[in-house]
Amino acid sequence: MSKAIGQIPRANSGEFQYYGEVVAENTTHSMERAKSFFNQPFLVHWDTVARREQPANLLVSGKGYINVKAKLHGIGTPSLVPVGLHMSVEIVNGRYRYTINHFEVMDKAGNPQYALEEKPDTVKNLVYDQLLQQTHKRVSFVIGWFKKYMKEE
Repeated sequence: MSKAIGQIPRANSGEFQYYGEVVAENTTHSMERAKSFFNQPFLVHWDTVARREQPANLLVSGKGYINVKAKLHGIGTPSLVPVGLHMSVEIVNGRYRYTINHFEVMDKAGNPQYALEEKPDTVKNLVYDQLLQQTHKRVSFVIGWFKKYMKEE
């Protein structure tokens, strides 16, 4: 296996990870929005969602997948490739933090095939690079939508 090179940010561990922290104007409102965000089926297909709630603190996490349009082979038309991920939203001390990580390419039946950080030798470079770029594009869209959703009344 060779290491992936792409636009997706990495944690210190080398794992692909998106992270952000935002000041919440209204903690109660942010808690309600964070809970309902995981009910938005057109962004991420959530398989499991869990939450832990205490006064003024909330942790919501979900495991699911996004569909990324990419070519599975060097030639042909792009098809939808499911990419699994974990997302968590934590609200504490008037701020919310989001983390998206644990990316894995899945087959059509939902079985994990390989971690997105590591390109298998059997996958062509062009195909893999396109998969990285399209995953980055889709996750960036989800994050932008999430931030907008958290601000709405």
